[in-house]
Amino acid sequence: MMKVHSSEVLQYVTDEGVQLYGGMGFSADAPMERAYRDARIARIYEGTNEINRMLAVGTMARRAMGGKLDLMTPGAQITQELMGPPSFDMPGSELFDMEKWVINNLKKAVLMVAGQSAMVFGPKLSEEQEIMMNSADMLIEVYVAESVLLRTAKLVSQRGEAACAAQIAMTKVYIEHAVDIIEKNGKTAINSFAYGDMQRIMNMGLKRYCKIPQSYNTKELRRQIADAMIEGEGYIF
Repeated sequence: MMKVHSSEVLQYVTDEGVQLYGGMGFSADAPMERAYRDARIARIYEGTNEINRMLAVGTMARRAMGGKLDLMTPGAQITQELMGPPSFDMPGSELFDMEKWVINNLKKAVLMVAGQSAMVFGPKLSEEQEIMMNSADMLIEVYVAESVLLRTAKLVSQRGEAACAAQIAMTKVYIEHAVDIIEKNGKTAINSFAYGDMQRIMNMGLKRYCKIPQSYNTKELRRQIADAMIEGEGYIF
């Protein structure tokens, strides 16, 4: 999963670098031309990103069907939760309480979509490559978002909140980004295999699980990150 994610982040960064250099971005006299070409191969070697996406979901589905990974119990709990009245539980007010709450709900969204698609298609899920790709993107974003949060929380415990203001801002920006990707892929997947009441219930569940109680001002957070880098005269993380 990290190979897929990091190679696509690298591609995005180098593409932005070319854009910043303008016409010189294409020239071998500037640093981005080679970086852009070198970044492109990362999405191909050691298995293309498309193959790795399907492997991630396929491996999880096979382990579940073979009894090595229990997805049925949490899947049943989520189904029961969706069929019942909505929960009014809200996150606490401590640092990262809301982010932990959001990520926990995003995990439920992934389990709901991946679990229900596996139940619908069974062993034939491998033939539904589009749905597997949607599920993989959801899975990757949950993994990365939680990893970012845990790393930032560790830094805060070591250095203090004030010293990690930029990292906290980066974490919030990324979680907002992850929510958008998970909701988009979840909706696409659900509408590909669910119909009638099931489709309606799952889309309502997806909307419930992809909610941030207090939306971030990502414009200001991005400026905060940029200001920290400008002050440090380079990449400071």
